[in-house]
Amino acid sequence: MQRRLISNVPVIHYDGNNAGFFTNLLTGALQSLGEECDRAKLTALSGAGNRFCWKDGEWVYGNELPESINEMPFETESRILNAIGWKAKYITVQRDSGGNYMNIESAQIRRDFVEALDKGFPVIARYVEHADCNLNLFFGYEEDGRKVICYPYNNNFESGVTEAPRSLPTDFETPVAEDNWEDNIVGYILFQEKEETASERNTPLSAFKWISKHARRTTEINGKLVGFAAWESYLYHLEHDDFTELSFEDVRGRFGIYCDGLCQIYERNQALPYYRALSEKFLEWREELTMATDALEQCANYGGFLWTQGFTFDENGFEKFRDPAARKILADEGRKAMQKDMEAVEQFEKILKKEGM
Repeated sequence: MQRRLISNVPVIHYDGNNAGFFTNLLTGALQSLGEECDRAKLTALSGAGNRFCWKDGEWVYGNELPESINEMPFETESRILNAIGWKAKYITVQRDSGGNYMNIESAQIRRDFVEALDKGFPVIARYVEHADCNLNLFFGYEEDGRKVICYPYNNNFESGVTEAPRSLPTDFETPVAEDNWEDNIVGYILFQEKEETASERNTPLSAFKWISKHARRTTEINGKLVGFAAWESYLYHLEHDDFTELSFEDVRGRFGIYCDGLCQIYERNQALPYYRALSEKFLEWREELTMATDALEQCANYGGFLWTQGFTFDENGFEKFRDPAARKILADEGRKAMQKDMEAVEQFEKILKKEGM
């Protein structure tokens, strides 16, 4: 039977931070295609380095996933691929309540993957069910596509288990061949060809426009707040919600959801090298970019502030999170971080104004 493997896909590490995992997968995919990759640039252009999402009034998982801020399927993914000049085809797999395919057949999904991999293009796909990360990069197949090869980020996943703690892999650096994989795919991206990109000047300006629009948006996306509105809701509920009657498991879950918010905030660090490089290339933006990067760095530091306050991923840390006085300290420091985020956005907007945009 036919087998195919793209052998030069690097190990793509997963640390539990889904806010930047698509960028990690894309970096690995592009490296396997022989393209030089600047992860900081990809983070900035995708918007992952300046986004925030939160479900007002509820503590729910998934705020940090790319699709949480997408008004159209694959909006985040297409924005970054368009910015770097890659033409791609985006497939959403629709199923009815019984799990039956509605807009595509299982055989077509398999053909799409096999044809892409035969051309040397890895496939980025999104799972229906997953343990913690809902994306993966497929870089090979066996038995004419009956099995696909990927890193096992969802090893030990238990179907139907949606509450923390969900099973996470201990080894995801050894590729595995997955069977019956089509039934767990909800969408995928097929690379097609590289096109000419916008100018080095216009590309970051487009990113700054998206950052400003996202930050100042007041209406919800998919029932969730974004930007500064999300920040305000996140910090309000952190400080004011009553945890006293919650079970230990519920408090532990909320602590994990709070940390998912921190993952989004900490991702600001990943884009900073790109902004600093821009300040060296476009001297007329240097003052604004210097102020923006300094502010974003201070904002991102909030991602680790909880460790200085004795919060830990154990029973003591979870019970400490129950204490409203302890959470008020986190919220007050978070408001300082939000202010720094605002300062950075204001600097990007000054650059846009200079450019008449």
